[in-house]
Amino acid sequence: MGLVDAVESARVGPVTPAPSAASTRLRSLDIMRGIVVVGMIVVNAMAYSNQTYGFDAFSILTHSPWAGFTFADFVFPAFIFMAGISVAVSLREVRAADGAGRSRISTRALRLLVLGFFITNIPWVTPVGDWRWLGVLQRIGICYFAVAILYRTTGWRTRAAIALLVLLLYWPLTLLPMPDGSAVDLLKPGANFISWVDRAFLGTHAFSTGAGGYDPEGLLSTLPAIAQCLLGTLAGEWLLARRHSRAAMAKLAMAGAAGAGIGLAWSPLFPIVKNIWTSSFVLLSTGVAAMLLAALVWLLDQKRATMWGATFFEAFGINAILAYVLHQLAQFVPAGDSMHSLSLEGTHASLSQLMAFLPVVAFLALLWLPLEYMRRRHWIVKI
Repeated sequence: MGLVDAVESARVGPVTPAPSAASTRLRSLDIMRGIVVVGMIVVNAMAYSNQTYGFDAFSILTHSPWAGFTFADFVFPAFIFMAGISVAVSLREVRAADGAGRSRISTRALRLLVLGFFITNIPWVTPVGDWRWLGVLQRIGICYFAVAILYRTTGWRTRAAIALLVLLLYWPLTLLPMPDGSAVDLLKPGANFISWVDRAFLGTHAFSTGAGGYDPEGLLSTLPAIAQCLLGTLAGEWLLARRHSRAAMAKLAMAGAAGAGIGLAWSPLFPIVKNIWTSSFVLLSTGVAAMLLAALVWLLDQKRATMWGATFFEAFGINAILAYVLHQLAQFVPAGDSMHSLSLEGTHASLSQLMAFLPVVAFLALLWLPLEYMRRRHWIVKI
């Protein structure tokens, strides 16, 4: 598919051939999306190995307990940013008054929500009253819907102003007093107004319940995620207009560095917390993603250089949503006893962290085989 229909292409339907040489194709977008999706799969699989079998995971592949920033914390916001770029690419010629276009956007968002609910609640052994309502695909669907509508009806200046306003106003929103009288402390899990709203309205359907409960894909924290997706549309428009300019990629990288720097400078006052998607977290993760994207566009699309593992990541990036769904459906594989029994032998040689990768590598290989076949056949599964 190359540049995807919103969020990697979002229409449920038969596998269809991808365009062979789309004039706007940027291979770097597929590869970066693949890097991000592979990162999400590795992080989730390592977490499952740790929780189920007790294998140590490298700290960089583990989410921060609350405040902080690791590679594990980077991958999902990077995908949200890429989703915004996909909106700019796929909807750039769609007329704002096109009612069929609005219906298409709504239908795609609904399908992501439904699929996300199904995936989130696998293996369906949880009592109905405890099913989780929100999750990764649900957040992608909500962000896609809001940003696609705004993209069709507003200009880039308006979208930039909306994103900036949301990020600025989200700060005092997190500091509002909690109605239950608890003290607000952004460095303490759940001790903020955003988490209180999730506890109050989601209840047992939240990711984490109890007095300090919260949902990392919760209600109010979706607002800065939408702002991050809007920033993606700005980057997407910039790329489309200046895709052949190396100077433009340098400027995109500098803008990313500035955003990351502002996020870090803001963090002492507004901590970097993925679980409530703080504005400093948005700026840092968006900045890093923009710098990585600028480097990939320059290297792969402008210099036409080769990169080790490029086709591997491209296979995951072309069918990114499918790859994510497959990894959720097959999540029992990295927890397979036979594979982990081999890893267990490594613990006797003080190789616990290294050997923990064995089932994860096998899992990635299993997922890559059908995705690579689809890449070679130019097949795209539209979700």
